[in-house]
Amino acid sequence: MSEVIADLAYRLRDAEGREFLVSVAAAQRLAGNWEGWLEFVPLDGTGPLITPIETTQSNRAALQHWAEALEATYVQGAFRRAVAASGEDHESRLAARAVPFEPGPLNDVDLPDPFQLFESGREAMRTRLHALSRLLLQKIIETYGLNPAAKDLSWLSDRQLVTFIVTAVEAQIAMGHD
Repeated sequence: MSEVIADLAYRLRDAEGREFLVSVAAAQRLAGNWEGWLEFVPLDGTGPLITPIETTQSNRAALQHWAEALEATYVQGAFRRAVAASGEDHESRLAARAVPFEPGPLNDVDLPDPFQLFESGREAMRTRLHALSRLLLQKIIETYGLNPAAKDLSWLSDRQLVTFIVTAVEAQIAMGHD
């Protein structure tokens, strides 16, 4: 079974202007080693793009190290490979899955203010947000207007939702949010 190994701090746009978040996904092979690839998750509700196998590593830690060392140039090339492979059937390897927003009761829940969390630093903010449920992450996005373009976030993993919140808060602060 495939899993997301790392969410990369890159956002890419295709020729049509669609925006993509980037993750490294992987699966352990029967021999015990790991194969990894990149998944590009669009924010428009369409399905993710996936590269062919990009690497084989001896263990999960080595694969995670490989993922953390990827630079922008490599990611851009991988995006081109994913676009070229879009007609191929990679569904069985896909780690990204759509998870629709399903509002639930949030009675007496203290919803943290992401702008106050940002004041404690990016890493502290990420740590605090990672401790929250998917429902609370979605509620923060909705309550604080962090998705003004109403992009479909159903394909994003919980880790990608955290990245989305951090990035959206940074953007709004840069634009003069109080």
